[in-house]
Amino acid sequence: MTHPDHSHLAAGAVAIGIVAGIVAAISSAVSYLISRHHVSEGGSSSRLLVLAHALMGAACLPVAWLRWPAGLPIDRTWVVPLLGSSCCYLAGQALVFSALARADASRVSPLLGLKIAMLACVVSLLPREPLDLRQWLAVGLSVVAAAMLQRGGGLRAAALGFTLAACVAFACSDLFIVALIDGLQRTADGSAVPLGRVEAGFLAMLVTYAFCGLLAAGVLVLRPALRPSLRRDWVAAARYAAMWLLGMAGLYTCFGIVGVVFGNILQSTRGMLSIGLGAALAHAGWHDLETRIDRRTLVRRLVAAALMTAAIAIYVLDVT
Repeated sequence: MTHPDHSHLAAGAVAIGIVAGIVAAISSAVSYLISRHHVSEGGSSSRLLVLAHALMGAACLPVAWLRWPAGLPIDRTWVVPLLGSSCCYLAGQALVFSALARADASRVSPLLGLKIAMLACVVSLLPREPLDLRQWLAVGLSVVAAAMLQRGGGLRAAALGFTLAACVAFACSDLFIVALIDGLQRTADGSAVPLGRVEAGFLAMLVTYAFCGLLAAGVLVLRPALRPSLRRDWVAAARYAAMWLLGMAGLYTCFGIVGVVFGNILQSTRGMLSIGLGAALAHAGWHDLETRIDRRTLVRRLVAAALMTAAIAIYVLDVT
């Protein structure tokens, strides 16, 4: 499998990419807790998903309009990846919300690291993209980590199924994200429009969430039952949208600078972050958000989450 070459990047740019990836990991971990909290109080996960993305679209659409480079045309080179990334992303989010309605965020989030196993399966089907033994060993390690997370009260069958399906959707979305950023840059180069990698990543995020927002607005028009009826719906959606957009700004910046593979290492740390946040909330008495666990179980989950991160690092880092 080919790997991106970061030798041309300055140390400062790589540092920005790393910090952006960590911000993305923290923000996504917190956003999952917001979703879990809303559902635990009787809120609708479907309404939260649609309303939050409508708000994100409302925020991103005018910014995308203002930041759109003069002379950059609409071209299938980036429109097709945009459609692919948006549809796969929304499918993955819907599946994660379904899992969070049935399980603690600290149990769902670490298992999203299995996305790398799904990514391996998808990539292995592509022409001229064979996986080496080291990468398959990394996939095996991620499966071992997942088995450890499932020991002693793991996810129920339905929640596990939703989580695994979300991993497939997110793996496909990641590939489309990189294709979207590349497509924007190729289109810009062909039109003699200056567009740096970071700018292309930020622009990709804006157009993705503007498009998702338009889809969400259409759903709200066609499905009156999903329209918000309580103040708490707006509050939860605004909190989720703000935290998720912060995370996505970091993720797209990270992917734009260091690529999807290294970005996935950083993103996978959200598993350990979610477990740590969950333990702290449970200790503080927020049992509607997180079930309190004993120290042995906490240590096992942290070790498993660390193994998941290590598996992703082994998979994507070219040591030759």
